[in-house]
Amino acid sequence: MKLFLKLLAYLASIGLIVGLYFAPRFGLPDAQQPQSALASVDPMPVSAYCPGPLAEVGGEQGTDLGEISRIGKATYSLWGTEAEVLEEGGLFARVDTTDQSTKVLSVNQTQAVNRARLTGLAATYCPMPAASGYFLSGDSGPGSESVLHLANPNDVDLIVELELSLEEGIETDRISLAANEHKMISLVGLSGADSKFVLRYQTSGLPVAAFMQHREVSGLSATGVALVAPTKPVLAGAVAGLVVADNAVKPPMLRVFNPGLEDVELNLQAIAGGEFELIQIRIPAGVLIEQELNLSPGSNLLSFEASGEVLLAIRNDVISPKVDFAWLTPSHLFDRDLYLAVPGNSELLLGNPTLEPVTVVVTGTQSASVTIPARSQIPVAIERGPIRIQGAGFLAAVAVLSKAGYAVIQPSEMRNLGESIEVTVR
Repeated sequence: MKLFLKLLAYLASIGLIVGLYFAPRFGLPDAQQPQSALASVDPMPVSAYCPGPLAEVGGEQGTDLGEISRIGKATYSLWGTEAEVLEEGGLFARVDTTDQSTKVLSVNQTQAVNRARLTGLAATYCPMPAASGYFLSGDSGPGSESVLHLANPNDVDLIVELELSLEEGIETDRISLAANEHKMISLVGLSGADSKFVLRYQTSGLPVAAFMQHREVSGLSATGVALVAPTKPVLAGAVAGLVVADNAVKPPMLRVFNPGLEDVELNLQAIAGGEFELIQIRIPAGVLIEQELNLSPGSNLLSFEASGEVLLAIRNDVISPKVDFAWLTPSHLFDRDLYLAVPGNSELLLGNPTLEPVTVVVTGTQSASVTIPARSQIPVAIERGPIRIQGAGFLAAVAVLSKAGYAVIQPSEMRNLGESIEVTVR
C-alpha cells in the first residue's frame, strides 16, 4: 500500500511538471520600456459673461420686501468681431476657435446710475465662467448691501453651493439655476447683516458666471456702488490699478482671508514713487482680517507673498468728482499681448512686479513705446476705443473716473486648457 501511494505521488509530480511546461505563457510588459502615445485635446470655446444692469433691492423706496429687479442699462465694450453675442439679462459672448487669447474675445461693462438709494459708477471686466471662486468684499452691515449675481451659461440645469465665512461661523446655501438662467440674490439674510464676510461658490464641475454688487448709503444719501469679479487663493501676486487720491478721506482698506487649516504669514510691499513700505500680517486659519493701509497719494503697486495660499482684496474710496468706491483684487500677469476695448474717461495703469524694466507698446488711436521701471506702476493716457498692449511680464488695469463716479477694470487672460499631451503607460 505504501509503495502504491509513493508511485501515485511520483506520477502526480511528473504530470504537474509537464502541465506547467505546456501551459500558455502570458507576457508582462517590460517596466524599462514604457509605451507612449500622443493625444490632441481641443480647447473649449472662449466665452465671457457680463452681469448686466445693476440690481435694486426693495424697489425704488426700499420698502417692497422681497423685491429685486434690474435698473437702467449697462454699456458693454467688446473686442472680438467674430463673437456670438446674446443679451438676455446679462451679456453672454462666445467664440468657437482653437486660438485662446484676449485677441479673440475681451469684454467689460460699465453702468452709471443716479437714484435716491443707488448712485455711482459700477464697472467690471467680464471673465470666463468658472466652476468655483471667492469674493472677499462681502458687507451687509448698516448702510451697506451685497447682492450676488449668478448666471448659468450651460444648456443643462446646475446647483451652485454657497459658503459664507462670517465672524460667528459658517453659513451655507444651495442655489438652483436652470439652463441659461440668471439670478440676483440679496445676501443680507444669509450673512446675518455681518459687516464683513467671505463668500465661496462652487458647482459640481460646470462653469458658472458670478459677480458681487455692492451699494452704500450714509444717512439719506447714496454714497457709491461697485461690481466685483471673483478671485482665487494664491501664494504670491500683485495688485495693479490702485491710485490713492490726494484728498482721500478714507485710506485704502486691505482684506486678507486664509482659507487653509494652518496660520499664514503675509509679506506685503506697497511701492510708490520708488519708495517701499513693508507690511507683515499673520492670518490665523479660516480668519478674515481687515486693516487700513497708510499709503502715499498717487499711483501705488502692491506686491505680496505668503507662506500659504491667501485671498486678498483692497477697497479704494474717492470723494471727487463724486463719492464712490471700488474693490481691487490680485492682477493677472500677462505673458503675451493684451487686447481691450476701453470706455471713456479712462486711464491705463501698467504695473511691473519684476526686478527688471519691462517695455511694452501701447497701440490705440496712436502707438507709443512705454518702459515700466522695475517694481513700479505708471499711468498711460488713452482714449476711448480698442487698444492693444504688446509685450510680456506686465500687469494692467483701467481706472475710470468721471462725474458719474469711480471704478477700476482689471482684465484677465481668456484661455482654456487644450494642447497636445503625451500619455505614458508602464
